[in-house]
Amino acid sequence: MTQMKLATRAIVALVTLSTLLISVHYASVRADDFTDGAEQFIVSLADDAISSLTSKTLTEKERQKQFRVLLNSYFDINGIGKWALGRYWRKTSKSERSEYLVLFENLIVSTYANRFSQYTKEKLTVKGSSSRGKFALVKSQINGGKEKPIRIEWRVTFPDGNYKIFDIVVEGVSMVRTQRSEFSSVIRRNGGKISVLLAALRKKTNKSIQK
Repeated sequence: MTQMKLATRAIVALVTLSTLLISVHYASVRADDFTDGAEQFIVSLADDAISSLTSKTLTEKERQKQFRVLLNSYFDINGIGKWALGRYWRKTSKSERSEYLVLFENLIVSTYANRFSQYTKEKLTVKGSSSRGKFALVKSQINGGKEKPIRIEWRVTFPDGNYKIFDIVVEGVSMVRTQRSEFSSVIRRNGGKISVLLAALRKKTNKSIQK
């Protein structure tokens, strides 16, 4: 499978966050408090996504607003945004960083929020978890319909005493690394200018974010 197809599937799988879950099953039980708490955190995210984002009565603006709340509650969105910019973060001014983080969040909201209206009932099975450095790695699998099961690993941190998702790895493809590669490519093609990326993000999000 090509990198582009894997990246596409990774994006689709994040949308599957909305299709989590008619039920959740545990394949094994662990005693580790850190990883066990991370698993419960992922289940809570799924429950909140179902209850707040999948109603057919929500308008596009309402769904984006609800999605933004979940995004900031469950994801280390600023940390992800900073990492996605890579070495170029150090080359940005304070004002550029502030604008970039706002645009990055808007990009995620505009890309995924309204796909939650395409809810279909599927099942997430928690397959196990482990810790690696500051991360809890929660392994899961989404099953449903005739499609091949999708393997998802959630990389969860615990900054400031609260769980936060830092990355989602779908079928071996890291979404954060994929985003970082895309941003770096845009900047490199334009002489290393951060301003070009900011302009592209403005253009993309201004069309789709509901005011």
